[in-house]
Amino acid sequence: MATTQLLISLFVLFVLFVLFPPSTHSLSSVHDILPTYALPRGLLPSSVTNYTLSDNGDFQVTLPSPCYVNFDYLVYYDTLVTGTLKYGSISELKGVKVQRFGVFWFEIDEIKVDLPETEWVYFRVGVIEKRLDAEQFRRVRDCGSEGVLGDVLKEKKDKVRYSLRSKRSIE
Repeated sequence: MATTQLLISLFVLFVLFVLFPPSTHSLSSVHDILPTYALPRGLLPSSVTNYTLSDNGDFQVTLPSPCYVNFDYLVYYDTLVTGTLKYGSISELKGVKVQRFGVFWFEIDEIKVDLPETEWVYFRVGVIEKRLDAEQFRRVRDCGSEGVLGDVLKEKKDKVRYSLRSKRSIE
């Protein structure tokens, strides 16, 4: 009798293992998973400490602290980034903002790419969609603190001053 129960238990475990194999997500970094969804590796900063990805595509990414990455636009990442990962897109995105006009921060709602892949990545903020060159998102970038934000703004301000000086000297 005990042998029969043991065999039944082993059979049930085998069937469960076949039907529900262990998740391999924990074996990869989130940066390695993004390309399997046709998305560039560098959409998230290098400082990701943990992530979860459910079978329906819902994900959570954890960072040790809020930080900034400078792409064509300055992007802010909160300590918790969530959304739904689908082939070619991240929807219902929370925890990622983009700076516009040097002062205003807007929540990015969705990120998507063309299928088949092209050189563009599309970012949706409310009803506005902006197309950016995908090349800048191919490599994973380091995330900086608010001090880096100050450096980025200073660098942009210096470029504007240089540009204005150059225009004055031409006149």
